[in-house]
Amino acid sequence: MLNLQNKQFKIVEKFKIFLAISLVIILAGVVMLFVKGMNVGIDFSGGAKLEIQLSSFAGDSDARDIIDGEVSKFLQESGLKKVGAVQTSPSEGGVTYEYRLSYYHNGDLKTAEQEQEFMAFIQGDLYDDTNNGLCGELQTKLDELFKTNETLVAKGAVLDENAVTAHTVGATASGSLLRNACIALLVAVVIMLIYIVIRFTLSSALASICALVHDVLIMIALTVIFQIPVNSTFIAAIITIVGYSINATIVVFDRIREESKQESNKDKTDAEIANYSIVKTLGRSILTTLTTLVMVLFLAIFSVSTIKEFIIPIIFGLIAGAYSSVFLASSFWTIFRKVGKKSKKKA
Repeated sequence: MLNLQNKQFKIVEKFKIFLAISLVIILAGVVMLFVKGMNVGIDFSGGAKLEIQLSSFAGDSDARDIIDGEVSKFLQESGLKKVGAVQTSPSEGGVTYEYRLSYYHNGDLKTAEQEQEFMAFIQGDLYDDTNNGLCGELQTKLDELFKTNETLVAKGAVLDENAVTAHTVGATASGSLLRNACIALLVAVVIMLIYIVIRFTLSSALASICALVHDVLIMIALTVIFQIPVNSTFIAAIITIVGYSINATIVVFDRIREESKQESNKDKTDAEIANYSIVKTLGRSILTTLTTLVMVLFLAIFSVSTIKEFIIPIIFGLIAGAYSSVFLASSFWTIFRKVGKKSKKKA
């Protein structure tokens, strides 16, 4: 039964305030999108991944700064734009430095001719020994650096032959990746919504759609605001959050359905039932989000840069999903219920 002490939790009645907070964040993301744009990675814009592998050197911050400074200077002189910070990952007996490079005209790779031109620029001409490309030139530069720099020599850093490698990502591959990801996301959402309609009501399904759109928009807005690189892992993060958010929302709707069936609640309004259901599931929602968030935060702190590009949007999505399931989803449900009742009366 509804308890009088729960009347203080008027979450549905404060729907406009909670929605306004989300709209402010989304609007800030839109402003940043026009001011700075989205930090689109090479998975979508086209570019190259440049790797420098050191087999007999574990690496430390001093050596990394020296190597990064030389490589960054060389890339700038070559007309290439570095995307994000250098990514360091342990390799067999040593360390690998990875650089992501955008198209050297600072635009997208749009044609096959541009892709071939860019590939030749990066990797050189296989049929012309005099054209070693950017990889060959950088190998020569680093060979000299490793022989003359006192810090690198003292730390025992050794650059192997053909340590600098690269592979390009063209517009064709990135376009196919984005298209397939969108199809996968759409199919997943449709299947989940069909399940919600069957198990609950159409009002619950429509409210879930609104909550999902909110979570994705907040996730994208924060990604734009903090200029997180958007690569293929970002699509995976969106799909992950869509599933997580639906699960959190279903917990609340399940409680609403149970309370609506109670004879003692027949004279209660939809808003009162929604508020009570939110209060009863609030502890579970908070604990579930916190336990997941703690593990994700540890991954973000101790993982390599590539994983962080996936984890940070996940953190944004977790917070947005918890917020929408508690403060917005049930309010959307009451709105659609009200519209449905009015439509029945008119009919």
